[in-house]
Amino acid sequence: GGVSMRVMRWGLILVVAVAAMAVASAEVVDSEGSVGLYTSLALDSNDYPHISYYDYTNDDLKYAYKDSTGWHIEKVSDGGLHTSIALDLYGNPHISYHCWPKGLLYAYKNASGWHIEVVDGDVEVDPITSRTSIAVRLLGPPPSQDFDVHISYYDPENGDLKYAHKGNVTGYEWGFSPIDSEGDVGAYSSLALDSYGNPHISYYDATNGSLKYAYYRDYRWHFEVVDGEGDENVGLYTSIALDSNNNPHIVYYDETNDDLKYAYYDGTDWHIEVVESIGDVGVALYTSIALDSNDQPHISYYEWGNLKYAYRTYGWYIEVIEEAGLYTSIALDSNDNPHISYNDESDLKYTTKQPTIVNLQGGITDSNGLITTASMRVTIENADGGYAVHQETFNDFVTDGRFDVLLGATQRLELWSGVAYNLIIEVDVGSTTFNQADVTFGDDTPAGDVIVFYP
Repeated sequence: GGVSMRVMRWGLILVVAVAAMAVASAEVVDSEGSVGLYTSLALDSNDYPHISYYDYTNDDLKYAYKDSTGWHIEKVSDGGLHTSIALDLYGNPHISYHCWPKGLLYAYKNASGWHIEVVDGDVEVDPITSRTSIAVRLLGPPPSQDFDVHISYYDPENGDLKYAHKGNVTGYEWGFSPIDSEGDVGAYSSLALDSYGNPHISYYDATNGSLKYAYYRDYRWHFEVVDGEGDENVGLYTSIALDSNNNPHIVYYDETNDDLKYAYYDGTDWHIEVVESIGDVGVALYTSIALDSNDQPHISYYEWGNLKYAYRTYGWYIEVIEEAGLYTSIALDSNDNPHISYNDESDLKYTTKQPTIVNLQGGITDSNGLITTASMRVTIENADGGYAVHQETFNDFVTDGRFDVLLGATQRLELWSGVAYNLIIEVDVGSTTFNQADVTFGDDTPAGDVIVFYP
C-alpha cells in the first residue's frame, strides 16, 4: 500500500505532510542482559565503529566492533566501569576501565589476543564521577609496535586528578601520580594528546565548582580555571578535543545555570558559549565532543530522556535523535559524518548520520484532471522536535501530472538512522481556479508512485 493525500489550497500554495518517514533503524549492537553502560566509541581507518562498554548483568567489560560482515562482540575481562577506548594505527583497541576491587585496569588486543594489566590497584571508584580517558600514540614508523599509553582518572578517596603513563606497551612499567590535588578535583576527566604527544586534560573542581584544564608542556604541568568561580557549580561531564593547532575545545555541564556549555581556546583567549539552555526541566549529561575537518565542534549528550546531537557552523544546531541516550560517545568519520554509541534502557545501540538521497515519484491531479505544470518545495522535519532539517525547491517539475525528483542530489541531505521524519510538500500551481488536489505516492493511481531512499 501507499500514501495518498488530499491537499487543500492555501493561497496559491498547497500543503501536505506525510508523517513518520523513517530511515533504516538505529542498530541494536548488544541486548543480552542489561548492557551498554559507560560506552566509548572510536572509528578505524575504514570508518568502522569499535565500542567498549559495561555488561551490568555479568559484570563484564565487553568490546564490539563492526566490519564488512557485521557486528562482533567479545568479552574482555571482569569489571568494565567508566570505559574509554582508543585505536592504534593498526586498528587494535586499547581500553582503560575500572574493575572493583582491582582498581584502574588497561586492556589491549594484538595478534596474540587480549592482554590485561593493573595500572593503579589502590584507586577507589565512584560509579558516576570516576571517568577514565585513554589515548595512545605510535612511537616509531610502521611496522613498529611501540605505543605509549596515557590515561587520566579520578581518585575519589583522596580527591585527586591522576595521570598514568606507560612509555611502551611492552617492556615498560606503568607510572602514575596525582597531578592536581588542590581540593577535591579530577572528576569527569577527559584526555587528548596534541601533535607532540603531550597530554591535555579537562576535569571538574568540586571544591571551587569550576571547570579546570591541565596540560603538559616544557617538562611540567600547567593548570587553568576555564569557567566557574567559587559559588557556582560548573564543569561536570567534561569532554575534550584538540583542534589542528593543538588548542583545546571542551564541552561540559553548568549545573548552576542548567546550561550545556562549550569552551575553546583560540591561542590567545578562552571563549565560552551556551550550546543549549536546558532550564529547570532537564540536565545535560554524558557529553562527548569531536571536531570536524574545519575544527568545528560536534557534541552528543543526554538531556531529560533524549539523546541529542549539537553541531556548530555559523550558529548552534540541535537535533533530537531518540528518546534514549545514556552514556553517549561521539566520533566523526573521514567525511565528517557523526557516529554515536549509547545506552537505551538495557541495550547497547549505535547510530550514524549519513548523506542520503530520497527519490520522490508521484502524481498530482485536481478536479479538472492532471496538473500540467507546478513548482514544489519539499521540507523534511524531525518528527519529535518539529524542526526542519532539510528544504529544497523544484521549479516546473511536473510533466503530464507526474513528478520524479531527487532530494539531496544537488543539496546535501543528511538523516539519522532510526529517526522519524515528516515530509512536507508545498505545491504552487500558479492557478486562481485551483481548489484541491491529490498527491499520491506508492499506490496505483497514478501507477508506480514511490518514495525511495539511497543508499
